[in-house]
Amino acid sequence: MTAMPEEHDVVDVLTADHRTVRTLFEGYRATIDPERRRQLVHRMTVEVVRHSVAEETYLYPTVRKALPNGDRIADEEIEELAEAERILSDLDAVDPADRIFDPLVRDLMDVVSMHIRGEEDLVFPELRERLTPEERMVLGLRVGEAAAAARGVPPVSPEGPGPGRTLADRVRERLTGRTR
Repeated sequence: MTAMPEEHDVVDVLTADHRTVRTLFEGYRATIDPERRRQLVHRMTVEVVRHSVAEETYLYPTVRKALPNGDRIADEEIEELAEAERILSDLDAVDPADRIFDPLVRDLMDVVSMHIRGEEDLVFPELRERLTPEERMVLGLRVGEAAAAARGVPPVSPEGPGPGRTLADRVRERLTGRTR
């Protein structure tokens, strides 16, 4: 999931994140094995939450300052990511063989795909226009730090998630020191 060393521009780093999540979606669609689907949803959870935290911490403060209507854009994108995390938390409690699992995953794919389109079609071109290459590189390095922090997050802890704690909660807590 981490960008290649020459890809530290924040747009390149986040676009690589998007490709990773799309690949996980494709893998999910390609299998009917419930255990494999659960594993893919766990990986989606780690990737989406890590991406959310990185954007909330580094990208969206910059969007708010640098883009016209930056506050509105950031708020909309953050809400999409929050919706994706809510769906991931719901999925954490559902068995992959349950009839509601696939519709929840489809909802997740729709929300995340809408988020990706918004960033790639609107936010990223604006950032390329309004930020210097150096500013984008610094931002990209900071976003990359979040990827490093997420490495090694186990999909299921030996003691379980704890009361009311989902995988999304645990990933967010590891990255930020707090849950939502």
